[in-house]
Amino acid sequence: MLLRRVIEHVRIRNALLLLWALSGAALAAICPANAEPVSSDALPQEILDVCDARAMPFGGYEPAIAAAAADLIAMGVFTSEEFSNVKIGFCGLRDAQGPAATASCARDSILLDIGYAAKDQNLVRNATLAHEMKHYLQHSERKAEFGQDYCSSDQYAADKTWMEEEADAFGDDVAALFFTGRMVEIKNECPVAASVYLEADRPMPAIGDSASFIEVAPHATVVLDGRATSNLFRIYAETTPSHGQKRIWGGAGASDTRVIDGKVYGLKRITLSSASRSAGPFEMRLSCQPDEAAPETRE
Repeated sequence: MLLRRVIEHVRIRNALLLLWALSGAALAAICPANAEPVSSDALPQEILDVCDARAMPFGGYEPAIAAAAADLIAMGVFTSEEFSNVKIGFCGLRDAQGPAATASCARDSILLDIGYAAKDQNLVRNATLAHEMKHYLQHSERKAEFGQDYCSSDQYAADKTWMEEEADAFGDDVAALFFTGRMVEIKNECPVAASVYLEADRPMPAIGDSASFIEVAPHATVVLDGRATSNLFRIYAETTPSHGQKRIWGGAGASDTRVIDGKVYGLKRITLSSASRSAGPFEMRLSCQPDEAAPETRE
């Protein structure tokens, strides 16, 4: 699978750069050289205790972890609320002959190998954190169903296989999203045509560079040529009725302006929803219902 291949490549290339929370002497005393990797459950408790002490709550993550969490939130994979109860930190898991990362069911914490702190690990760090956050959500759902003793139960032991398969597939899909970006879809639910200018904060390739309007027919959906890796956009849109008052999204009071076809327009900042966590486009819905004055977004 894509995620496993990327992780293995990074493991070989950066083996000499790995650090660990304990001293080299302490590590050598605990873990014999050339041992086969073991699961996090089999690591000495003293290692896990030291590593858990380095795991910080949301808002206090180390910079590289905070950046990965921000990327996943911007991509629409997770929400900030879902990170709010998870402690995450770096640990020398591989030097301890452990896994590349692990999520604790009982402690609601995630540990990533220290190798992922490197600046060139953005993609694999994002995908690995997505994999472990998937485990956090799995654990949360099962604890809600079976109670807080779930993590020490036979049911948890029985669930581990399908949980790992599900998290593997999820991590692969998220890695692919960061490779390609999400498509961007505009759905006009109005009974009249609309002219839309949409600009992505993180386009790939650029969306909006041409500084031109896109015409969207009534009750039609348009998929933009470019893709994006963030749900943050700027928009100016207006309906183009043959008679009556037109509907405008953006305009006066907007914080950003653009010159389009020789005229200055004010842009509205919006946050788009995504079709699903790990697949599908960012979606913008233009509605002309009387009580809806802006495209549907997700804060």
